[in-house]
Amino acid sequence: MNFEQLETRETSSRKLFTGFAPVQIIAVNPTAAELNNILGISDAKEPVYEKDDTMRLDFWYVNHPESKTEMRGKFSLWVNNESRISQSGKHQYIDNYTKTAWATNLAGLSEMMSGWEAGRKLDMKSVREAKRGEETLYNLMKAYTNANPKSHPFVLDSWSDIANGRTSELEGFFNHFNKQGLGVKILLGIKDGQYQDTYTGIFLHYTGRVTDYVKKNVEGEYGFKSHYGSYDLSLYDPENAPATSEVEANINWNDPFKAETTNKEADPFAF
Repeated sequence: MNFEQLETRETSSRKLFTGFAPVQIIAVNPTAAELNNILGISDAKEPVYEKDDTMRLDFWYVNHPESKTEMRGKFSLWVNNESRISQSGKHQYIDNYTKTAWATNLAGLSEMMSGWEAGRKLDMKSVREAKRGEETLYNLMKAYTNANPKSHPFVLDSWSDIANGRTSELEGFFNHFNKQGLGVKILLGIKDGQYQDTYTGIFLHYTGRVTDYVKKNVEGEYGFKSHYGSYDLSLYDPENAPATSEVEANINWNDPFKAETTNKEADPFAF
């Protein structure tokens, strides 16, 4: 064997990160030409975002201008026009202020809310069945702007457009608030010891703190299963990373809606 003539694979120089990263979203479902510009290449293939009536939304990001850690990557959410229904038959309802609740029907929802405080109740004038991925997308958008909608609706013009891959409204949203210097913190982790992963069960405003609520969400039974180290943004060091856990090894990574289930008590999918 001639050791000098061995043909080896190129070593990837891409840096991987763990912890909460402050970022700005610069593109949603970009075309091949737009990907070439984002990645500085010339041979990107035209992406296919739709599969089996489900639309993948790719959010490409860079580090927030106030962050000194340069990064570039993407995370994905999955959406469609199907109503979100639990295994026990309950429907998720949402109003134009992004409040959500689970009930068997509207009458049951109204009865259930009769004992709630006013600030917790859904607006029955605008309530509707939530679509798959809708709550998660609104959580991202609210975190981006630090929004807390109470008297002014926070609702997309057309969910059908989003579910069918027409993302101009989302792109306009992020472009508008990027100019105001806003952004979001996403929790990055490492899957299978080599792939950058993002937890989409919770998003923080780019100035947000890791509270006990955030820790409970991330560390709970339905939280982030990839390795994320501490919550501080860090360059991934495989030498100090733990071996893949039994829990992580048994995750069905092909389930596009797995990230929606984050709290056993609050989500009927855990029934």
